[in-house]
Amino acid sequence: MLRQRTTTLTLPRVLGLTLAIAAALTVGLGACAGNGAVPPPEGTPRSIVVESFPAEPAEESPPGPPVEGMTNAIVDATVRPARLTVTTWGTPGCMPYPVAVVWYDPWTVHVTTAPSDETRCTAEHLAVSQVVVLPVDHPADEVRAVRVDDASVAFAFRQ
Repeated sequence: MLRQRTTTLTLPRVLGLTLAIAAALTVGLGACAGNGAVPPPEGTPRSIVVESFPAEPAEESPPGPPVEGMTNAIVDATVRPARLTVTTWGTPGCMPYPVAVVWYDPWTVHVTTAPSDETRCTAEHLAVSQVVVLPVDHPADEVRAVRVDDASVAFAFRQ
């Protein structure tokens, strides 16, 4: 003989289940958010920088840092996908950062930057290189011009 048992959900059981689910979600989500990372404010463009470092001297990485106040770039076609290193002057962490890189035409790469939202900037002023991946729409060895925020910049080429 087969017995069938039915359970009636009463208000205390429903509340108990709801509280148990809410507690589990709170603990689970709290663990995810507990890494100290604060998400950027809504509408803030996300950086596309894959690496950032102090600019290297010309002896180690020609052409070296640009003249203070200027920007330069290096197109590196020795890696796949090709990379573009944009070097500019500013305070690390407080300087504009690349948010988009596109081919303006088959020979011109255009980088768009956004201002940093960091408010605790220091007085330190140095050349910083920021590396982005070039889109694969065109061969990197065909680059003839690099533009950063609508301004042409001097660039070197690695093949």
